[in-house]
Amino acid sequence: MKIGIICHDAFPIAQPFQGGLEMITFLIVKELHHRGHEVTSLCLKGSTLPGNMVYYEEIESAEDNLEYQLEEVAAVSKSLNNFLLRDFDVVQNHSLHYQSIILGNISHHNFITTFHTPVFSFLKVAIDVVASNVRQQFIGVSDCISDLYGKTLPKVNTIYNGIDLTIWKPKFEVTEGFYYSWSGRICKEKGLDELMGLCLKEDITLKIAGPISDTDYFESQIKPLLTLDNFEYVGHLHQKELNEFIKKSRGYIFSSIWEEPYGLVIAEALACGVPVLANKVGAAPEILERKSGFLFDIKNLESFKQGLNYIDSLSRRDCRNRAENFCSHHSMVDKYEALYAQMSSKYLEKAV
Repeated sequence: MKIGIICHDAFPIAQPFQGGLEMITFLIVKELHHRGHEVTSLCLKGSTLPGNMVYYEEIESAEDNLEYQLEEVAAVSKSLNNFLLRDFDVVQNHSLHYQSIILGNISHHNFITTFHTPVFSFLKVAIDVVASNVRQQFIGVSDCISDLYGKTLPKVNTIYNGIDLTIWKPKFEVTEGFYYSWSGRICKEKGLDELMGLCLKEDITLKIAGPISDTDYFESQIKPLLTLDNFEYVGHLHQKELNEFIKKSRGYIFSSIWEEPYGLVIAEALACGVPVLANKVGAAPEILERKSGFLFDIKNLESFKQGLNYIDSLSRRDCRNRAENFCSHHSMVDKYEALYAQMSSKYLEKAV
């Protein structure tokens, strides 16, 4: 099958991944290529994807002003238009650009848009444009995201994200330092500053990994606390390094304060055999079960204390089992592949 993949236009799809969106796109392309499909990806230069890569047009402006914004819209629109003139059986959109949804809706292709984020303002513009005449399939990466977009769109189905379990090796005994781990983009919506406050009150050690997405937030809210013995920032790690970092920890703490669309870091921790203490937001209740983690309220210290005690009692093998049964990228790609085949067969039936 000839499959077109529209990648995020803000970051290359390469390790260390900027975030979950980039990692998921990489896994889907890699697995589809492995299964023998002819995959062509529209992506930024610097991406390291298997199959064919077509690059977004580069922007000449250096400053983020009106001229830059207009050039950005023109470059993305031109790139998308040229990409959609190619011959594909199906096109799947993983970008966050409103133009991909709008142009995909009027293209001749079988077109799928997967929602990886809440309804940001620019995405709302796009779904408002197409809502009355939908000519594409919409997928949410969790039920909470599907329900959110389903308030405007007539139908949004769910295909859960997945991770490559062969990369995430478990450790079933904690034999090293008794620290808790945290990973993700370091920005306000991930709630790291609030979590660090709780860790100080309970006098526990937290080690932190991930890219600094908001420099001002890091400098003002996080960096001053890193001088304390309770905390250590280990940097932005590749997946294998992150695997070693998480699996040696006593537990993983998920502190996002926004409606997290999925929470890939939860799946990664479970795959490492590490129990998860997660703030009860977004899709966290869909991923965790009582044998693999605890849902707490980040505004409630007693809830946090209860969660720390609870996850200490959990079996690390049960955590790995949850990852294997619910979080595999093979299952995710199976579902996408079935959707591609269904859409292509319907298209062929109409053509006949």
